[in-house]
Amino acid sequence: MAQRKLIIEELEALNSIKDLAESYEEIAAMEMQRIRNSVLKTRDYLVQLSDVFVDLKSSYTREVDDLIARRKIGDKNLSPILQKKGKKLLVYLSSNGKLYGAVTQQTFRLFINDIRKPEEAHSDIVIIGAAGKEMYEGSNVHRKYEYFEIPDSKVDIDHIKKLMQKFLQYETVDVYYGKFGNVIKQSPAETSITGEDIFEDENVKPVMREDRFIFEPTLEKIFHFFETQIMTNLFSQTLLENQLARDVSRVNAMEQALLNIEEQSKVLTKIKNRIRHATQNKKQLETIAGSILWG
Repeated sequence: MAQRKLIIEELEALNSIKDLAESYEEIAAMEMQRIRNSVLKTRDYLVQLSDVFVDLKSSYTREVDDLIARRKIGDKNLSPILQKKGKKLLVYLSSNGKLYGAVTQQTFRLFINDIRKPEEAHSDIVIIGAAGKEMYEGSNVHRKYEYFEIPDSKVDIDHIKKLMQKFLQYETVDVYYGKFGNVIKQSPAETSITGEDIFEDENVKPVMREDRFIFEPTLEKIFHFFETQIMTNLFSQTLLENQLARDVSRVNAMEQALLNIEEQSKVLTKIKNRIRHATQNKKQLETIAGSILWG
């Protein structure tokens, strides 16, 4: 009797978990539908825009290098926002919530593997999202970092402005995030938002740039525009990409969880039925034995 009661309690717990998983799945699916088309349409546009940004840096290398050199020595004629630290920033974009499937952990592993490389020993680190902070502090990496928290969805311009103030202090900013492939595949990704490489380009081979541009009014002002406006748009896209990948990963994770719950429920139901039948058989045997005894 005690075992049957325990089985019933486990079935009730499974049903509660099932309801929770279905709720998570439904919410994630709604969010996925809301932003999917926007992410895919904007992705192609920003890749092309990023390509122009890369051209800007490679076409007039001398001018850009001179501009960077002036910023490094603190040229007073330059806008304060153009005076950089001359360093690299690595940004891990995670989430505040959990149960987002495997893509968050996969992205974290990519991030951790990169910051352990000798060439990244002097790079600064930014963690975005409470889940990422928890994973980072639980790792064996003991490097200082700066933490930012932004909502998992519906990020407003004030959150982005605060981050841009940080990013614009660096020569190079690489962002680690989850990238949406399709409803089955979401993969960890790393991309530059400061014009070193084409945004989200998976081709690691350098591309020779032969285009030449004439800048009006000045290279410095054009460079400033790209750093502020274009970098903001590139980062905003990584936020949406990451949100979409997380939502799709959560849908898949909840779907798998529901399948596991269904299988476990079947197993427990069979055990419950066997116990019920055994109890009935025992009562029948006791009734027959009692009849024989009284007879």
